[in-house]
Amino acid sequence: MKRLSILVVIVMVLGVLLSACGGGAASDPAGVVKDMMQAVTNKQFDKVADFACAAQKDQIKNAFNPAGALGAAGVDVNKMLDAMTISFSNADITKVSESGDKATVQVKGTLSIKVDREKFKSFLADVMKAQGQTVSDDMLNTVLDQAASQFEKGQDINSQVDVVKENGKWLVCSTLQ
Repeated sequence: MKRLSILVVIVMVLGVLLSACGGGAASDPAGVVKDMMQAVTNKQFDKVADFACAAQKDQIKNAFNPAGALGAAGVDVNKMLDAMTISFSNADITKVSESGDKATVQVKGTLSIKVDREKFKSFLADVMKAQGQTVSDDMLNTVLDQAASQFEKGQDINSQVDVVKENGKWLVCSTLQ
């Protein structure tokens, strides 16, 4: 059950990470953050590192790799992604400062993840099985109820994102914490 809790934390970390990185080919700092957030809501995690500055590219690539340890354990992470709908509501993304090749962008809004309960339950069962654990249907339903409640409630985001211009492109260069 401890590993199941870790999985839930990993999914929630997605929301936290969303407020700390971004970037892309947009012509302005705020546009880059918007583009990155669109990639996240579209579940295009393989593209998120393209929005990162050189100094943070590896860290952001690793943070947005949903396969990670679960993929190595033989769990199909696409089942998890298929079970989730990510949305960012009341989005307010604005440039608060710009000086030369550096800028700061304020990101405000609410990140929510709607969960298809049956699909996510199947994914959770796969994770437990890959870890050699057996969990009752009642226990899976309890964990699912708790996770879905937290995801769907949403997480308020209010963060400043550091953005830099490299090779003519604005890229996010915030450190993930």
